[in-house]
Amino acid sequence: MMRYSTVIDNSMPRLAIDLGYSNMQKSCGIAHCGLKQAFACEFGTAIDYSAQLIQTHGPHLIILEAVLSTYHNAAGNPEIRGQFEKGRGWYHGPGVTTFAAALRFIDVLDRRLPGGQQLPLVEGFLSYKTHRTQHQQDAQRLVDEFAQAERFTAASGSQPIHPQIFGIPAIRRYNAPNTHN
Repeated sequence: MMRYSTVIDNSMPRLAIDLGYSNMQKSCGIAHCGLKQAFACEFGTAIDYSAQLIQTHGPHLIILEAVLSTYHNAAGNPEIRGQFEKGRGWYHGPGVTTFAAALRFIDVLDRRLPGGQQLPLVEGFLSYKTHRTQHQQDAQRLVDEFAQAERFTAASGSQPIHPQIFGIPAIRRYNAPNTHN
């Protein structure tokens, strides 16, 4: 059985990670339903905390603010997965970093959890912010605004980033792009 499912179970508690990938910075934010205050942490701590939370309190719906699927055109070149990410494509700029971070996070978390436990996985897309925010604030938004976030599906032919993901994770966009120039 694959570790990660794309079937969303809204009755499950939510765990949100604003995923960063830094050597020494607190580049990640963590929030979940049972946590009084979201917090920022280093990448390794985000994995440790998530594994411990799931082992102690059971499966959670995981919302990762990171790239969870890819799309390549007929020529084999990377391309945006839909108009929802125009200007913020997964294959350039910050998208590449979150792609790498998500690969590592998903892989290590899978190895740290007991077998037979399937976890729903959703991509949180928190680009197009109007001002700089803290990682813990972003993680809290992923939890609090989950039901209201715009819903997108990656382009047909997209693929999950990891072999332990069954299907293409849903994409929830929390900010619409600024269309005013």
